[in-house]
Amino acid sequence: MATASRRLWLLLVVALLAGCLDCFDDGALQESYRTGQERAREVNEREHARGYEEGMALTFEDGWSDGDAAGYEAGYLAGYYGELGYPLGASKGHASGVFDGELDPGACHSGTDAGHFDGSNAGRDAGFDDAYQPSYDEAYGLGYDDALADCGFRQANTRVDPGDMQTCESRGYRRTIDDHAARAGLEAGKTDNPEYQAGFEDAYAPAFDLGFPHGESDGFGDGFDDGYSAGYLEGYDAVFTFCYSRAYEDAFASGYVLGWDRGRDDGWSEGYGEGYHAGRNACDW
Repeated sequence: MATASRRLWLLLVVALLAGCLDCFDDGALQESYRTGQERAREVNEREHARGYEEGMALTFEDGWSDGDAAGYEAGYLAGYYGELGYPLGASKGHASGVFDGELDPGACHSGTDAGHFDGSNAGRDAGFDDAYQPSYDEAYGLGYDDALADCGFRQANTRVDPGDMQTCESRGYRRTIDDHAARAGLEAGKTDNPEYQAGFEDAYAPAFDLGFPHGESDGFGDGFDDGYSAGYLEGYDAVFTFCYSRAYEDAFASGYVLGWDRGRDDGWSEGYGEGYHAGRNACDW
């Protein structure tokens, strides 16, 4: 196990050192980095050219298919988030949800229980804190004096590592390579392809008109559901908070009395004991 742990530690050290490698030394490492960049640029150019050729080879039917899909999606989204879609549904759902949330019979009951619990605890803590220290201080002095009355008072490397060169070259490649070069070339080819564009334009508008009412209907439904949920919580919380506040205040007052009594008793007991102990230590035996 010790050997395995040591190997893991060494691997971590190597990884950290590799991350700190400076590939911009104005020397062999920087040249390796630039070599990696150049290799990546060549790949990017080839991939872009390949994508462009594919785009230029597309037909009217390809454009029509893409236009149909793009138009429907655009129409659907326009309807979904349009005035009569999600926003209207959310508004109506919210109003309905608030109304139902305020009428939830469990809202006030839960608020009262929670307010009583929190208020009682907070009151006891506050009462305890207010009573403990004065009681402690008074008792400490008495304990100290009683103890005294009982007994009386007393007084670097310059060679370039080939592995580092490979690391810098790889780093230059990774930071320059464009994974979307082929896609960009394809889109450029589509743009320059008149046959594809004709098919796309013929299909786009009818598909947009078809997608719009579907999106509007779905948007209204989703908006209503989301608005209702948010409104219900809002209405529920309003009643919960009202009942919580009333219960909290009553419980805090009664809890404070209990906490004060306990704080006074504990403070006196602990203060006297510690004061007496301190006084005994001050005695001249």
